[in-house]
Amino acid sequence: MNSPLVVLLVTLTFLCSEIPACSPPLGWKSISLEEVLFNSAIVVYGKDVGHNLTANRTQDVRGEVFLQVYCVLKKDSSGIPENITLSPVSIADPCSDWTHRFIPGQMIILGLKRSSADTFTIHMEGEFANEAIYKGDTDTYNKATKVCGLQTITVPDGRNASLISDCPPHAVPADAGCVMPSGTTDFRVSMILLPVLALLASTLKL
Repeated sequence: MNSPLVVLLVTLTFLCSEIPACSPPLGWKSISLEEVLFNSAIVVYGKDVGHNLTANRTQDVRGEVFLQVYCVLKKDSSGIPENITLSPVSIADPCSDWTHRFIPGQMIILGLKRSSADTFTIHMEGEFANEAIYKGDTDTYNKATKVCGLQTITVPDGRNASLISDCPPHAVPADAGCVMPSGTTDFRVSMILLPVLALLASTLKL
């Protein structure tokens, strides 16, 4: 058998065996924070004040999360209450470390869709869901507030306006403009298929 072909077959076998159990399904795309939040109807920064989540054998997560909203980065035509419920919460991304996404007392940034006056669901982006759930650290908050449509920060309904100081400080110069979504990157093509295709191309030249 042609030795380059043997190398190709061995490489393919190695790649297939090395794909972790949590690998996203074929066609899954990792979508940037900018695109996910830009396409979210509502974006908030707040604290997980309690939740009821369970995972089944496939690690699909179901339940509800209770959130105290500190800052509203983007809202729909209705007001956003200070205390909201995320229900139903459904996290099906096999690589999602959901235990670190929802921790009582932890600050998080969420893209949401409204279900009722005080009940919301998490915004999902893409054919295979990219959940709009991000850590509420200062760097991520600053990145979020640079996205177009997220520069006007307000407090939720029922929260004292002076508590806007609870929102992390951010500085977006007036002349800097805002950040538009940068597009998507195909996880499998970039991480697996491209090296294989390159090897195949070099083999065919031999």
